Amino acid sequence: MKEFLKFVAGVMEVDPSELSEDTAYGEYEKWDSLMHIRLIMETEEKYDIEIPIDEVPGIKNLKDLYRYTDK
Repeated sequence: MKEFLKFVAGVMEVDPSELSEDTAYGEYEKWDSLMHIRLIMETEEKYDIEIPIDEVPGIKNLKDLYRYTDK
């Protein structure tokens, strides 16, 4: 998870210490709807995965997104 948080911090252009697995979409200023899509796309590219579009609304926090990297 630590490396994943560093990756997300790079995408969001913030310090990794600002993020945790509980950082939530909509509750964190930098994580708006455009950032949500960018995070999904960057995660898919980095981890060579595909997140089904119908599952995207269920990604509410970084822990939810991280789960896809383990599949």
